[in-house]
Amino acid sequence: MKRFILFCFVAFSMFLSVSCVNLAGSNITVILPDKLYAGRPFELKIGVVDWLGVPLKGVDVNVNGLTFTTDESGYARVPLFLNAGLYKLKVSYKEVTEEILLNVQEASWLVLCWFGADNNLSNYVSGDLVEMQMAAKDVAVIAFVDQSGNLNDGVYALSTDGRFVKVESFANDVNSGSKDSLSRFVEKYHAYAARRKALVLWNHGTAWDDTDPYRVKGISYDDESREFLKILELKEALENLRWDVLGFDACLMGSVEVLYELKDLADYFIAAPSLIPASGWNYKFLSEVSHVEPEDFCRKVIGYWRQTYSGTDYEDALNGWRSDQLGRAVSVLATMTNGTPAIQIRATVYSDRPRLCDLGEVLGQFGWDQALSEFQSARIPEVTDLKIYLSVFLPMDKNELENYYDMYSQLSFAKHTGWLDWLDNLW
Repeated sequence: MKRFILFCFVAFSMFLSVSCVNLAGSNITVILPDKLYAGRPFELKIGVVDWLGVPLKGVDVNVNGLTFTTDESGYARVPLFLNAGLYKLKVSYKEVTEEILLNVQEASWLVLCWFGADNNLSNYVSGDLVEMQMAAKDVAVIAFVDQSGNLNDGVYALSTDGRFVKVESFANDVNSGSKDSLSRFVEKYHAYAARRKALVLWNHGTAWDDTDPYRVKGISYDDESREFLKILELKEALENLRWDVLGFDACLMGSVEVLYELKDLADYFIAAPSLIPASGWNYKFLSEVSHVEPEDFCRKVIGYWRQTYSGTDYEDALNGWRSDQLGRAVSVLATMTNGTPAIQIRATVYSDRPRLCDLGEVLGQFGWDQALSEFQSARIPEVTDLKIYLSVFLPMDKNELENYYDMYSQLSFAKHTGWLDWLDNLW
C-alpha cells in the first residue's frame, strides 16, 4: 500500500511538472489579421488557456502596461489603430510573458471623406458608408461624420474586417462649416502612411458664390452652427497639404474658378458643374483602386458614376481634371480676353444665380479654339466636343455682374485672366 501511495505521489509530481512546463510555453495565444495597413483599425485577440487547453474566461492579461480581460470565448480583444511601422507588444499573464512583433505596411490609398451632413442630406451618409465597406484590403478609408442631431458623430475608420470603427468622438456638437474643423481633421489623418492620398468633400455645393450669409452657397453647410466653407476658406484649410486627388461629392463644384483657386492643392480634381443627385458618388469604386495611379483612380470614380446614372441627365456630369494642364489652359485663356466680341452666347446653363455656363461652349462660340483645345485635353476623359462639363461665370447683364463683383474679384481666376474686367467691358 505504501509503495502504491509513493508511486501515485511520484506520478502526480511528474504530471504537475510536465503541466507547468506546458503552461509556461503555451498558455497565451494570439490571433491577428494576415496583413496590417496604416489607417485601418484591427483587433488583436489574446487568449489564455489552462494546462488542459481550456480557455480561461474573465482573466486579466497585460499588453504594454494596459489591462484587458478575456471574454466568454476566452479572448481579450485589443483594438489598435496604427500608422506604418514595426511595433513590439509585450503580452503578460501572471508569470508568463510573450513578445509580439507587428508589421504595419503603408496603404496603397488613403481616402479621407468629409461628411459635412448636419443638414437635409443627413440621411444619405449611411448608404455611402455601406458602399465604402467594399474598399480593397489595402485601401484605408477615414470619414469625418457630422449629421443632423446625431449623437454618433465622430471620425470613423474602415477596419481590416470591413467595419467602420469610431476612432475619435466629438466632445460637443462639431461645426462642419468651420475651416478650423476641416484643417484639424485633414492634418491629423493625412499623416497615415499611404502610397497615394485622396480627399473627398461631401455636401451641398454651389461653386464659388458666398454672397448670401446663409444660403446654399460655397460648400459644407452646418445647419446647427449656420456656417459653411467659402472657397477661399477651403483653400486656407487645405493649403499645408498636397493631395493626389481632390474630389467633390457635391453640386456645382466643377467650376473653372473653383478648380483654379485650388490648383496648388492637388494633382487631379473630380467634380460636376451641374446639380447632382443626393445619392452622389457610388463608392463601390474603392474595391478597384488598389495600387492604381491617380488618373486611373479618377477613371474608376467616373466609371462607377456613369454606370450608376446611365441613361439619365447626370450620366456625363462628373469628370476629372489634370491640375497642371488646367493651369496651362487658364494661362492660354488669359491671352485671349482682350477683345469684346459682339456675339449673343447660347450655352448650357448649370446655375442661374450666379449664371454659370459651360466653358467649352462659351470658348467655341468666341472662336477661342486654342484655349478650348487646352481645356478639352485637361479633362478626364479627354473630349473634342464643345460641351466639356466645366462651368464659368457669364452673367446676362451688368446688374447681375455687380451683384457678385466684390466676391468674384477675390478669386485667382479673375485676377489671372482679367475675366472680370473683360465681363465688365461686355456691358
